[in-house]
Amino acid sequence: MRLLSLISVLLLTVCLQPTLTVQAQEEPHSTESGEHADLDHSHEGEGHDAHADGHGHGHVGDPETEPPVFDPQNWRYDLSVYSLVVFLLLLTVLSKFAWGPVTEGLDQREANIRRNIEDAEASRVRSEELLAERSAQLDAVQDEVREILAEARRDAEHTKSEILADAQKEAEATKRRAIDEVNRARDQALNDLFSTMSNQVATATEHVLGRAINDEDRTRLIDQSLAELSAKS
Repeated sequence: MRLLSLISVLLLTVCLQPTLTVQAQEEPHSTESGEHADLDHSHEGEGHDAHADGHGHGHVGDPETEPPVFDPQNWRYDLSVYSLVVFLLLLTVLSKFAWGPVTEGLDQREANIRRNIEDAEASRVRSEELLAERSAQLDAVQDEVREILAEARRDAEHTKSEILADAQKEAEATKRRAIDEVNRARDQALNDLFSTMSNQVATATEHVLGRAINDEDRTRLIDQSLAELSAKS
């Protein structure tokens, strides 16, 4: 729309240029006529000429004495009508042949801008959705990692408890085995001691009695000896 207005102003200026040119050409003629009249009046006297010359030189370049650029009295109506007709014709031609492509181009440009804005908005929305999705995935991964760490700690505590329990059981079993070994060794030593003592008692008894004793006598003597030892202890 601004482009069409600018073209219209330019066309109007071009159409009015001949009228202004004709007026500019007519103004020097009027100026020359005025100069001839001034020359005729200058022959009336030398003193008056000198005064007129001095007065004229004093007002050179005065805007009031210069002819106007546009004078309504010199307006050419035929050129104005011609310029208006040409302007309307050119405006009609431009409206028919130039206005369509111009508006089409502007509409296409506006559509492209709107499409770019819509694409940018869609990209922004998609980026926000992807960011939210990635954030959700990251939160899920962090939750999974925390769950894995918690499970690992639970497994470690359970394994520690099992290891301590196994170690305690093994220690108790080792202690029992050691006690059993000690008891067996003690029993074996006592058995050996009893055997040695029974043999020595039987030998001494045989020496005192002067005869050999049988197994029944040996057992009776051993029992008596054990009873005496128990009574003393």
